[in-house]
Amino acid sequence: MSMAASRSVRMRLALVLAFAFLALSFGPLANPAPVQAGTADTIEASLLKWVNAERSKRGVPALRLRSGLVDLAGDRAAKMASTNEMQHAACLACKLVNRGISFTRCSEVIAYTTYPWGDQAARSIFNGWMGSRTHRDILMSRSYTRVGFGVAYRSSNRTTFAAGVLTG
Repeated sequence: MSMAASRSVRMRLALVLAFAFLALSFGPLANPAPVQAGTADTIEASLLKWVNAERSKRGVPALRLRSGLVDLAGDRAAKMASTNEMQHAACLACKLVNRGISFTRCSEVIAYTTYPWGDQAARSIFNGWMGSRTHRDILMSRSYTRVGFGVAYRSSNRTTFAAGVLTG
């Protein structure tokens, strides 16, 4: 390779490296757009936090998580996501008994949303429940002391399904 050709290759390499440096320093990669991330656990934790905040405003004791209810609610949300149908359990009491969960009363709240997975989906679900007198009355009832929330995502139509199982 001649001296001139070698100098040309080095010059092109220097330009490519300079361009890459500028792109990384000042381009979209330097300031990526914020993303809405979330997991089922964070969405469920947000729902519990927001429901309990509303209960507190009304002087109602906070709901306590119960692992068996969390598992059941997660299974309920997964079932709805897999069938793409929002439907209440035919016999919620039967499901609790089959899992060995004791209770004197029980209820379920369900929802779905096409808001993006994460905080936006959680907010949509919570606002839907609070905007429905029936759901709000269940969630704010002193009759219920324990809860489990579950969410599941159906990627084919970008839908988040949620269930809350409450017992007293």
